Amino acid sequence: MLISPALARATLADLTRDSWIPLHPDVLLRTKQFRGNGHIVIGDIALRGYKNKARWHYDDRDVERAARALTELQPDELAIVELPAYSDEPGSWDTPDWRRTLVAWMYSAASTKSFREGRWQGEWDSWKRIGDNGLPGGLTMTEFVQARPSSPLVQTIAGTLPKELLTWSGTNWLLPRDYVNLLDRWEQVLADLNQRARICSTCHADGTGGWRTPATTGYITLCPACSGTTYRSYKGGQRGVPYDSVRRTSRADDYLCRLCRSSRAFTWDHCHDHGLVRGPVCASCNTFEGKGVHFLEAEGSVLHLLECTSCRQQQTLPRRYRNEITAAHLRETERHGRCRSRPRVYNDDFHHGTHTFLLCCPSHGTRWTKTMTTREVRDLARTFVAAALTSEAPDAGHESEL
Repeated sequence: MLISPALARATLADLTRDSWIPLHPDVLLRTKQFRGNGHIVIGDIALRGYKNKARWHYDDRDVERAARALTELQPDELAIVELPAYSDEPGSWDTPDWRRTLVAWMYSAASTKSFREGRWQGEWDSWKRIGDNGLPGGLTMTEFVQARPSSPLVQTIAGTLPKELLTWSGTNWLLPRDYVNLLDRWEQVLADLNQRARICSTCHADGTGGWRTPATTGYITLCPACSGTTYRSYKGGQRGVPYDSVRRTSRADDYLCRLCRSSRAFTWDHCHDHGLVRGPVCASCNTFEGKGVHFLEAEGSVLHLLECTSCRQQQTLPRRYRNEITAAHLRETERHGRCRSRPRVYNDDFHHGTHTFLLCCPSHGTRWTKTMTTREVRDLARTFVAAALTSEAPDAGHESEL
């Protein structure tokens, strides 16, 4: 029987209430994780997500299996856990590695503590030194266990809380042997799921997580070539049409994303200043469009914003982008005295036709303000738009719908 995430969470919590392994059943509520490989792994059991009428569900038999596997484990002898050395290099997190994850948590907590106590102003690397308790940066075990990021669910592995079982012998880190074996199996299960999710559902090409695209029953994997044959390319047929009208009469997910042109579209992107449609975009590109100046730096982004016919006619962009353009201009032109450092520019305050930006020199900490008139801000935006339009191919962005 298919059950809701809330009921699955309650069922898992109830069935594992006597388990000695600390569990965080709220991981079953993180349905956004289904985009990765369609499953959430509890212990070494993969719970598949089923989508029906735009809502996610679990199979109650999978929940019961995961609970039974956890409760059947018995506390046993402790085993030495060989943790890898910490590295500043970001590397790749595509392959699950619970040992590396534990190390990352330790040093993240140590760095946070060092910054909070002001030790970063002295010897920068002091927070990396390992103490007698095996932890870096003068952390106590209590501080490490209690350290939480903005989302506590980030510090779970296989739905469990390994920090609460970790102990220090004086020379080595220790965990119950069966729990270590469980986490090793979790790694393999998750790695296999991730690999299968890379395979195009149609041509079976091996690709990337970027090929995942939403479907009525969940997520599927389609390479750009197969996406192009499955979904229509958008040719501008809804240009100039109010968003409220389009969302009632046309489905965005019939099209390829207008921006990345490789994933199925998810929603109609539209200009919030004028209420006009720009085009169909996938969930990833829709999120990226909210990144302001970072979005403006992407190829084709400005021309996409100008799919709003009112913005194109006025040769301008929505206000939030005009502010981003002005802030970028100030970062390039404003300096604190003879200092060569580019200032940080913060959100402006608009009052009586003028924009006041707060600037801060990163080298000296000096702060000052810069006032720009509305006309100056609009002129900067028009110059920016004009430069984008000169790069537009003849008739580009003005195709007719096939």
